[in-house]
Amino acid sequence: MSVPQEYFEAGRIASEVRNNIRKTVRPGMSILEICNTVENAVRSRGGKPAFPCNVSRNSVAAHYTADIADQSVLHDGDVVKIDMGVHISGYLVDTAVTVCFNSAYDDLTQATETALTEGIKLVKEGARAGEIGRVIESVAERWGFRPISNLCGHSIEPYRVHAGLSIPNAWMPGTRDLKAGSVYAIEPFLTSRESFGEVDEGKARNIYSLLARKSSGDKAADLFAEKIWNEYRTLPFAPRYWSNEYSKAELQIILNKLLAKKIVRVYPELVEPAGKIVAQFEHSIALTEEGPFVLT
Repeated sequence: MSVPQEYFEAGRIASEVRNNIRKTVRPGMSILEICNTVENAVRSRGGKPAFPCNVSRNSVAAHYTADIADQSVLHDGDVVKIDMGVHISGYLVDTAVTVCFNSAYDDLTQATETALTEGIKLVKEGARAGEIGRVIESVAERWGFRPISNLCGHSIEPYRVHAGLSIPNAWMPGTRDLKAGSVYAIEPFLTSRESFGEVDEGKARNIYSLLARKSSGDKAADLFAEKIWNEYRTLPFAPRYWSNEYSKAELQIILNKLLAKKIVRVYPELVEPAGKIVAQFEHSIALTEEGPFVLT
C-alpha cells in the first residue's frame, strides 16, 4: 500500500513552519502570538492546522494552547515545547521542537533530540513499537534523564492524530508491529531522573474535539457542533478559532453543554507533578514500500 501524496505535502509545510518558529521564537513573545504565527503560516502555505499549536513551558509537557485573551509570555530561563500539526484533506503530520532559553537544560534538550534520532533508526516494516521505546529509554538513561512513560508516539490516519497504535517512550512488551503504507509519529519526552516519570492533568483546558454528531437539545450548541464538523471533523480545535463570532463566555457556555452531552471532549494540559522540566521532539514518518521517510 502506498502512502498518499498529501502526507508528503503536509510534512513539507510542517517542517518549514517548525524550522521558522524555532529560529524566531524568543523571550517576551506571548503564547497567543506564537500560536497565531504558526497556524497562520500553515494556512498561508495551503495547509490547515491538524490541531491547535501547543506551546508548553517548563514542567508543562503538552496540551497547552493559547486561550482567547491569553496574556502569558515566554521568559528567559524557559524551556518551551512547540508542538504543531498540518493536514491536507485530513492527511496529517505531527511534529514538535523544544527551544531552550536556559543553558542548565541544554543537555536535556540535546538528549531528547538524540532519542528521537535513535528511535527513528528502528522504523521499518515489522519493527516492534516497544523496541523503539527501549531505545528511547536507553538514550535517556545514558544522558542521565528518564522518559515520560505515560506519553507516547502513535500511528496516524486521516483525521485521526492518535490512530490506535502507541509507540512508547520506554520499553513495553507485547506491542504491535509497524506496517508499510502507514504513518507514525515518534515523540520522546524526557525529564529529570528525580521526576515521577509520568504526567498528570493540569488546570488549563483549551483544546477540544468533536466526539459525536447528535442533538444536544440546545439550538446554539447544535449550530456550533455543526460548525466544528464542517471545518475540523474530529480533529482537535481551540475555542479561540471562533473569537470573532462569539465572546469567551458564550463559547464556554456552549462547550459546557456539549461536554455534558458527550458531544465534545476536552484535553487538559499535561504537567510533570514534581515541577521538573520536560523536553520534547517529534517527527512523523511514512513507512513506504521503499522504506521509512521522515515527513517532517
